[in-house]
Amino acid sequence: MVAKPIAAARSPRRLAEPLAKPGVIALLKLISPLYLHGLLGFRSVELRHAERLVEAYRAFFSGEARLIVAFRHPYGDEAQLMAYVIGRLLAREAAARGVRYPRAPHAHFVHGYEVPLWGGPFERWLLPRVGAVPVHHTLLDRRSIERIRALMRDGAFPLALAPEGQVSYTSEGLPRLEPGAARICAWCGEDLAAAGRTERVVILPLSVHHRWDSASEPDLDRLIGRIEEKCGIIPGGAASEGRAAGDGAVGNVVRFRRLNAIADAVLECAERHYARFCGLVPPQPGKAARSARLAALREAALDSAERALRLAPEGDTIARVYRIRHACWDRIFRADIPDMKALPDLERSLADRAAGEAWYASRHMELVDLAYYLDFDRLKESDPLSLFVETAQNYWDLVSRLEGGNISDRVSLRGRDAEVIVGEPLDAGKILAASGPGRKEAVARLSARLEKAYLNCIQEFQEERHHG
Repeated sequence: MVAKPIAAARSPRRLAEPLAKPGVIALLKLISPLYLHGLLGFRSVELRHAERLVEAYRAFFSGEARLIVAFRHPYGDEAQLMAYVIGRLLAREAAARGVRYPRAPHAHFVHGYEVPLWGGPFERWLLPRVGAVPVHHTLLDRRSIERIRALMRDGAFPLALAPEGQVSYTSEGLPRLEPGAARICAWCGEDLAAAGRTERVVILPLSVHHRWDSASEPDLDRLIGRIEEKCGIIPGGAASEGRAAGDGAVGNVVRFRRLNAIADAVLECAERHYARFCGLVPPQPGKAARSARLAALREAALDSAERALRLAPEGDTIARVYRIRHACWDRIFRADIPDMKALPDLERSLADRAAGEAWYASRHMELVDLAYYLDFDRLKESDPLSLFVETAQNYWDLVSRLEGGNISDRVSLRGRDAEVIVGEPLDAGKILAASGPGRKEAVARLSARLEKAYLNCIQEFQEERHHG
């Protein structure tokens, strides 16, 4: 589970200039069902309110609107899922409604600049050739902004992005949204007005949810057992008790106890480590709520990474995560060294040492990257099996991060069904204009409307599950 430490400085990995190539896009559409079902383990994908997505693309292709497809990012594989939805399901839904597009549907996906750093050669080859655009979270990267503004204003396809900014690890809550999507809409409105153009600017929210059924219970119990083994906990026997009773609800009651014991064990182990080596002072030992203890642990981890990198703590928790991540990648992938091979031995050794220190500092960041979104008290005994799976996957990930892993070590149980709920489209131009002349206030208002749209989608999913 532990990621292999990085102990050597490297030259930067640069992507080609984003340029969508029809042949590569066609290849992506061809392989996406095999990838989705064969590698990611999805059984089916349901697109609810597909007519909203069909109409949004119709308006885009007809020149009536500029469009952002804004998808939630709770599990980690939403970009791949969205590529399948837009590239395969959308065309099928449009044809069923008698809608013809002038070209096959696609989107310019916006991704973090760090993806090609930890991704493999195939990702670095594919991303620019399907028109994907990198963006920095911590830098005012003029080049990236210019690319995004140009695509939003004149691109042959809509933009697709996750307004949460990164994986949020929770499907039925909305921990935070970043202002990027609303800000892009504001830029687009300004650019269109300056050019005398009258297209609408639209954000279309999509909420992603996974379902698992009773066929996944044995795999879930095995995963819980593996986590217990990692934590030194004697297995609680949920599999045998649940199956013996012949009642999935009984099994969940036992799983609830086991997952709670895991939460306590992991938190206590992490507290001992950070108290001994990183200066953590746990709040009210033995009395504080788990949420307060987890918050103190996150702060100790951030402080440890920032001290190692000589960074001042600026911004909220996720802003600090972004700054730490950026600083670590900069020390590993040395853009300031033109030729790594030309370095004298001593300088190369020191560069390698800085890279190794950055890798270890980033272990603290990777912990907070997940732990920020965790709530040890969110799961209830009466929750559906899917939320038990989500919780177990997150707890496995938490143990992995403490052992030195990262998001690449996440476990996703196979045999899941995806439900993508297309929310009500938002006329960003009208919302921004109604907010008055101040851009900051207008962007905040549009972000709040987007948040409400997502919450409506989540409520719809929960109500359907309750009545279904």
